Amino acid sequence: TMTGEARDRIVAEARRLFYQFGFRRIAMDEIAANLRMSKKTLYALFPSKKELIQAVVESILEPNLARVSALARNEKSVAGFFSGSIAVFHGLSRSISEPMMADMRTMPDVWSKVEARRREALMGLRQVLERGKRSGEIRPDLHVDLFLRIYLLMINAVGNPAVILELNMKPSELAGQLGGLFLKGILNDKRRTGGAS
Repeated sequence: TMTGEARDRIVAEARRLFYQFGFRRIAMDEIAANLRMSKKTLYALFPSKKELIQAVVESILEPNLARVSALARNEKSVAGFFSGSIAVFHGLSRSISEPMMADMRTMPDVWSKVEARRREALMGLRQVLERGKRSGEIRPDLHVDLFLRIYLLMINAVGNPAVILELNMKPSELAGQLGGLFLKGILNDKRRTGGAS
């Protein structure tokens, strides 16, 4: 539909501008002017900048979360899932610039959406862990619910804009470090030392 096409154009242009300058420095008027669109049309589709920011964030998260969900359904090994997820997060981190990350520090409503979507993605990890336990790839004594809670708490504690900027890391680097630490802790002894199972 024309409305859908207009929304997509707006989100794409806002995403481009937000990537370059961050959320706070770009006004709705600038987006409308860049698109050669009336402010009335822009505001009819996105009544507030907050709604537009959320649509942009969703446009970044959705395809990446779909990839993680597909990995959870299709990847047979726990190590393969973590490796694939880290690759997805690497791609995701290229979609979120430092100015965007810095602005998210002061936008708890936007960051809470990111955290909610992250929780959804981690629920696919439950399937992977259960398969890993059945196959013997990970330790049989692993309490999956406890692991998931600890993993989510840890990601929420260090995987937020303030800490990522403080550590001077890209989100993908952080995901790789954390994934590696946790993976080594849950693999069975033979897998951890490189032996066959």
